[in-house]
Amino acid sequence: MAGTSKIEQFFTDRPNSYVPARTIANHLGVSPALYSHHPDILNHAHHLSMGIIAGAIRAGMSYYGIIGPIASFVHTGIRIAIDQFVENTAGVSAMPWTWPINEQVVDLMHKGVYGMVVGYICDYLVRGVDWFNS
Repeated sequence: MAGTSKIEQFFTDRPNSYVPARTIANHLGVSPALYSHHPDILNHAHHLSMGIIAGAIRAGMSYYGIIGPIASFVHTGIRIAIDQFVENTAGVSAMPWTWPINEQVVDLMHKGVYGMVVGYICDYLVRGVDWFNS
């Protein structure tokens, strides 16, 4: 997701979002001084941890035979729900339907790409299923 964000930001001039950094900082009780000096590190820590959690869920789906693009589409919804739960419990985000439409589109696009890529990788590694040659 971070990679697609950088590509998208190149074309749209959208600034970095520090909601992930504020989320992990609030949950871990990080001091404002540390947050202000290292927001990029906290952003990466949040993205990595959310990717690991959501990736493990998708690997479990593959293991139990919930595979293919439809499973990845469902997993995208799970990924969005995980983010919303973590961000809203930290008090740093609003519900996505209250966001401006352009932010909704960007978030769905990035999480959709994540869902499809992780789904393909999990299906291939866990079940040996190649979506394009099965």
